[in-house]
Amino acid sequence: MAKRLFSCPQSETAELDYFSNIMEENNIDYYIVPGSAFGLSKPSLWIRDNDDFTRAKQLFEKHQPIYAQHAREKYQKETGYDPDADSKTQFKFFLNNLYRKRALLPWIFLGFVILYWYFSSFFGIFVAK
Repeated sequence: MAKRLFSCPQSETAELDYFSNIMEENNIDYYIVPGSAFGLSKPSLWIRDNDDFTRAKQLFEKHQPIYAQHAREKYQKETGYDPDADSKTQFKFFLNNLYRKRALLPWIFLGFVILYWYFSSFFGIFVAK
């Protein structure tokens, strides 16, 4: 019976590709279940044979820190983030990111307005006027 080795927290499948290559190199039979629409289920990697699962789990635990380091370096290279920078530089990075994603701010503000309206009308039922 197949067992799930891991699920990706996001729809990005770079991690699945990395670990599927490792499973292929070690002749472990696997399959990938894609994520569903709207993130209701996460993409995951499944091992077909129970006998291969323990070996696959060991490989996963061995290569997980390596993949995490590569992903961290890729993010830092793409965004310019420096975790060792002083707080002033990190704050500038935060403001720069906020500026780049400024198109989302009206939608976030609208979401808070809707939530405020919803909760104020809901709790207004219980308050005597």
